Amino acid sequence: MEGHIAPRWGSALVLALVCGCGGPSAQGPRVTGPYVRPRWGPAAQAERATLPDPARGEPVRLEELLAWADRHAPDVRVAAAGLARADAAREAAEPLLPGNPSVGVGAGPRVTPGGTGVDVETSLSQPFEIAGERGLRFDVADRVAERLVAEVTRARWRVHARVHAGYHRALVERERLEAAVRLVDFQQQLLDIAERRLAAGDVSPLVVRLAEGEAALAHQRRIAAAQTYEAARLVLAEVAGWPLAHPPEPAGSTERPRPLPPRSRLLEVMAAHQPVQAAARARVEEARARLRLADREAWPEPELGVTWHREGGPNETENVVLGRLSIPIPLWRRNQGQRAEARAELELAEAELDALESRLAAQLARAVSAVEAAAERVALYGTEILPSFERNLDMLRRAYELGEIDALDVSVAVERFLRTQSEALDAQADYFDAVADLEEILGTDPWPEEHHGEHDAAEHTAPVEIAPGEGS
Repeated sequence: MEGHIAPRWGSALVLALVCGCGGPSAQGPRVTGPYVRPRWGPAAQAERATLPDPARGEPVRLEELLAWADRHAPDVRVAAAGLARADAAREAAEPLLPGNPSVGVGAGPRVTPGGTGVDVETSLSQPFEIAGERGLRFDVADRVAERLVAEVTRARWRVHARVHAGYHRALVERERLEAAVRLVDFQQQLLDIAERRLAAGDVSPLVVRLAEGEAALAHQRRIAAAQTYEAARLVLAEVAGWPLAHPPEPAGSTERPRPLPPRSRLLEVMAAHQPVQAAARARVEEARARLRLADREAWPEPELGVTWHREGGPNETENVVLGRLSIPIPLWRRNQGQRAEARAELELAEAELDALESRLAAQLARAVSAVEAAAERVALYGTEILPSFERNLDMLRRAYELGEIDALDVSVAVERFLRTQSEALDAQADYFDAVADLEEILGTDPWPEEHHGEHDAAEHTAPVEIAPGEGS
């Protein structure tokens, strides 16, 4: 459709349409800076903690390592780098009009019976939107920002849980190393006793050979335990983003198992804090926003323009100014491809959210069962594993030195003590791994005193901005 409109009315129409095409949601909140740091419980605590200095090589407390990981963990930094996509989406929505203006120039001879002249024509046109697409693009950018922030939160909490588990596993492996060192001293003492008894004629040389073999085996166990402890520290450094030149050495000792809250309470906590579920919901909202935009972009984009035409005759020249409004007829192209793709993405996001919600309850039940079973195993062995192991070795040494038991009895007893000690340490490691899995499913620490109230929860989920490069 094309018509002639006076120039002043054409300009007024362009101004009115430009001012109105943004839509009511065009002035959404801006996502500024490359790193939007969401505040949740452990992250807020980490921001208040003092970062340790890896170069000093001093033992690191758990809260210090969590603070370091929150700033330097590779998974967190990758997720935070993705926040630049929110800036890109906002920048893509910024242009006021959907396309650039077009300028056309034409010239040619005019041949009439009275003579020949020259006609010149110049046109200027601008497409615009009439369905509020720009405002919907800002809405999509906001939903993208919400999803990316949710993914950063998910990455940060996963790192928190992995550091928590890795820290205690390193403590367990350190205790295993200390027991191996103690066993080396014990076997060396037995070898000294055997050599003295051989010199006194109380035992045969075979007993000394047996003691030498047991001492060599103890040294091998110590080497293996030292390597396992070093590997646990390196894994912890990898998860936390700690310099590998100085792997973190955990301070303190392992925590005692604590009884879990009721399962109904844990379900409530999971519903309020689960970061994977929050990210899935954000993906659904983003897909819905993209579908609304795709539907709205099926509307035609009119084009408003003005044409100046100079008619040159042999005797006189005329100037004609025309206003022009053209509207495409959406007959064949109605953005079918993008609309179908947006509908498919929404269906997929909703299906993933439904599947996740149906799995979470079962995952929580399994995690709770694993924590409770591991806690029962730890309770059977007790938490003072190394002191008990040392007392048993001291009693064996005294009994062997007094001749109450022979070398074979000592070897059998040591193997049993080692098996019990190893299983007790394995139970502790399994407990902390199970707690980490439960933390990851819940999205927060499982004990009530570590949960925040309604006011705190609202505060910790509000994003705050961080200056570019902070924490790098």
